[in-house]
Amino acid sequence: MRRRLFGGALAVLVAALPARAAGEEADARPSSGLDPAFRGAGSLSDASPKRRPRMASLFVGWPGVYWGYGGVPFSVGGRYLQPVLHDGFAPQLNDSFSIEGGADLFALGRSAFGFALSVPVEAMWALHVTSRFTGYLKLGVSVDFRFGDWCWQGRCASVWPEFIGNLGVMYAVSDALLLRAELGYPGLKLGLGFSL
Repeated sequence: MRRRLFGGALAVLVAALPARAAGEEADARPSSGLDPAFRGAGSLSDASPKRRPRMASLFVGWPGVYWGYGGVPFSVGGRYLQPVLHDGFAPQLNDSFSIEGGADLFALGRSAFGFALSVPVEAMWALHVTSRFTGYLKLGVSVDFRFGDWCWQGRCASVWPEFIGNLGVMYAVSDALLLRAELGYPGLKLGLGFSL
């Protein structure tokens, strides 16, 4: 009886070893529930050295801060992005730091009609979440030149600086073309980016 019991226990143990080894291999592999785009090359956790391209962008926008003048304020603009730190500040993340400058032309509403030319310079910190999707924060200053019969926030001067900031996203359609969207001060912007 003891021989049968010992033999049965030994058979169960031998049969269980390959199943346990297979389970440990499965645990060592990355979770299949995580999208492969969020792992590996180009993902947020990819800390390998990078070389970021320069970029020229064109935007259309709706500057929400100017809605008080009636009508629908509208803007068109352009930006040039120059990477400064290709590998960013955090060595364990796929991030970058860039400077972006350009110009925006605003057309304002009906009750007071005018134009404004804004010349911004912004610092951009970007997190490259996947090889195609990037989120970013921009903070900067702009010098505004205002033309027409209108005042803003009690100021009627034609030239003054102001602080600006935006949260944005970029989606790479290809290596050369990116879709961009930004929301912040002074409003919403949608655009196209072209890698140089």
